[in-house]
Amino acid sequence: MNLELIPLLIIVLLMISAGGVDVETTEAVIEGDHEITEHRGALIVGDATVTVPEDETISGPVYVIGGEFQVLGTVEGDVTQLSGSLVVEEGGEIGGELQHIGGSEELADEADIAERTTVEFTPAEPDPVAAYTPVVLTTLLLSFVGAWLSRKRPVLLENIGTTARGHPVISLTVGALLSVTFLAVFVFMAFTLVLLPVSILGLLIGLVTIAYGIIGLGYLAGKQLDTPRVELATGLGVVGIMVLLQVAGAVPILGDLIAGGLLLIGLGAVVVTYFGLQKFEPVSLPE
Repeated sequence: MNLELIPLLIIVLLMISAGGVDVETTEAVIEGDHEITEHRGALIVGDATVTVPEDETISGPVYVIGGEFQVLGTVEGDVTQLSGSLVVEEGGEIGGELQHIGGSEELADEADIAERTTVEFTPAEPDPVAAYTPVVLTTLLLSFVGAWLSRKRPVLLENIGTTARGHPVISLTVGALLSVTFLAVFVFMAFTLVLLPVSILGLLIGLVTIAYGIIGLGYLAGKQLDTPRVELATGLGVVGIMVLLQVAGAVPILGDLIAGGLLLIGLGAVVVTYFGLQKFEPVSLPE
């Protein structure tokens, strides 16, 4: 599943929960090609091509957050399009409201649509200050936290930094496996609307862990500076790591790989050292 769809998925799940739709009948299609017939309940279209065949009827509501939704038959309820592509062929029918928020749509002249609304967003003028303000604030926050930790609990950052430097392959592997597993569990819990708050909390914990890894890498980078003040060196190191991530992210493909690799190494180092509480000792195979 495309990671960019996760925020839209959360929004749709909250809309379904607030709308009183029966959770047990909600179905999400996130990949592949599918023909949907006689579905009674909410339908979420993700990275997939979903078709309502001619002479077939589904109840809806339908939420399109990606992929393509083709209507040749009848959708009795509402259709809300946040992204992706919507195609209503000649003879297709939408009995409820078609609400277009984002994405592309292709509606045949002979399509039967009971009601249609469009939510238009006026693009704001690009403002470099506003665009970089969150990054600057995040960098300052992480640098202050890193300086405080390096003064109060330097052993924590030392364990993380040493592991990232001495065992980058292990840290990268653990970080990559953890991120893939975490996202899979998060999406699974998000589909179970009862566990949606738990999945959001887990996402926040994951972001905090990644931030902790950045601080650990900043501490490691700060040790290369010739200064006796460890808190100042750590703060500057965190700033350097954040700048490196921003610069690398501006380079297509290769830069993304470098930035992602650094983040995964930091994440893995945090996990294998139990947030820096103990040194990481790799398992030695007996001779």
